Amino acid sequence: MQRYWQTATILGLFAASPTLADRAHDLAAQASSQTTASCGNVTTLAGCHPGKPTGCSHSQNPRYDPYLNFLKNQAPARDLVPDRALSRENFVELEDAIPGDLSTRNHADFADALAGLGEGNIVSLVGFLYFVENTAVTSKHRGETCNCQLKTNPTFDFHLGLGFDADLARQVRQHLVTHDPNNTGELEQTSIVAEMTPHTRDTKWTVSRLNQRALGRSVKVIGQLVADNAHVSEKDDCDFEDDPARPCWRATVWEIHPVIQFLVCRNGATCTDSSPNTDWITLEELP
Repeated sequence: MQRYWQTATILGLFAASPTLADRAHDLAAQASSQTTASCGNVTTLAGCHPGKPTGCSHSQNPRYDPYLNFLKNQAPARDLVPDRALSRENFVELEDAIPGDLSTRNHADFADALAGLGEGNIVSLVGFLYFVENTAVTSKHRGETCNCQLKTNPTFDFHLGLGFDADLARQVRQHLVTHDPNNTGELEQTSIVAEMTPHTRDTKWTVSRLNQRALGRSVKVIGQLVADNAHVSEKDDCDFEDDPARPCWRATVWEIHPVIQFLVCRNGATCTDSSPNTDWITLEELP
């Protein structure tokens, strides 16, 4: 997978206001101080967050990326206004700008560069909700280090697949095509991943509510932009390449994580970034 530096181009996405980079670079300034941790006697979500800012592992020699978990475990205020509305094309540019030497465990080495691309800032994305995935099921209850390897349903992230094809979204609504994490296809390979984290999501943000009220519909997701370097590999990252023969399962390593607001287009029609607030309703307000 080739990577190209396009920093000057990408920075243009975030340079309109001198305040935009504050959150991104404030987080990046803390990168070098983040370390792995052992879980010890952590047995509850309350014991994990915020007490373990980088999560933890039951291994005697934890080998996860602590700065990546530190970013994932942020709890931004739910009412933060996004700095930028990003499009699919913006995510393609961000993907192309990922440092070539970024690996699964060296996120802190590139904290400043990734902050320059907007990592850590609050962004919005409008697309179609292709699928919802409870990682408690797909991970076979192995437990995620960001969530202290806890293994009960409420302690796992929800993965959301966000796509941009209206016809494919219609098929999702009509149940003509469904998400299969074991046999990935167009739904997964063209999706941008957003994640609802257990310690930040609203109590009404449930898998069943998402599937019943939002699946296949036009949605707006607001949250923190993060490059999930745990998936910097050809087996995971499709790199926005249209090749059904590849085994990858996501369009890009860039995510919205955590999600702080989730809105659904009121009339079921396709809303856009410029749609007025009255066209949207929050997931928790849906009848």
